[in-house]
Amino acid sequence: MNVSIFEKHHFRTSLWSGGSTTQLYISPADTSYADRNFNIRISSAKVEVENSTFTSLPDVNRKLMILEGEITITHRDEYSKHLKPFDVDTFSGDWHTTAIGTCTDFNVMTTGSIKSELYSLPLAANSSTNMNLNEQWKTLYLYLFSGDLHLEIDQNDYHIKKGNLLVAIDVNNSLFSLRAIDNCQVVVVKTS
Repeated sequence: MNVSIFEKHHFRTSLWSGGSTTQLYISPADTSYADRNFNIRISSAKVEVENSTFTSLPDVNRKLMILEGEITITHRDEYSKHLKPFDVDTFSGDWHTTAIGTCTDFNVMTTGSIKSELYSLPLAANSSTNMNLNEQWKTLYLYLFSGDLHLEIDQNDYHIKKGNLLVAIDVNNSLFSLRAIDNCQVVVVKTS
């Protein structure tokens, strides 16, 4: 298993029509969002205008989680949904998508046959939990939205601070033991 922790200085922020977006992770590493040649991209965006239109991304599967604020997301000819903090919406990148409201969101974009799961995991200070990943999932991403977290993987210790992204590749049925130092909100992403 290969484990890396990415901090703020590793991330790239750019502007888009509705605010700013920060790329937290892209794979393979030599790909780019602009060229649309990635397998997976994880980012967080600030939606700062009341009415926004999402960039069309054909052949990209998207998962979107609200971290702060609220929006009503509308996929033309599909459905509308109101999203509050830690709600998730899954949709196709080629859908015509608009939103009303301002927020900070968390995005997972995958291409090809890659499957993903996205959810939040709240942990109270001094509490612990274990995560076991089955063979369906090859990579685990833990983004610490708030708090301070201690993580043990196969008897190796890691410290994750607010705003850090931990990436564990080739997890091979490993046991992840999480212990919250402070109240934590962990964003969990699993990919196949």
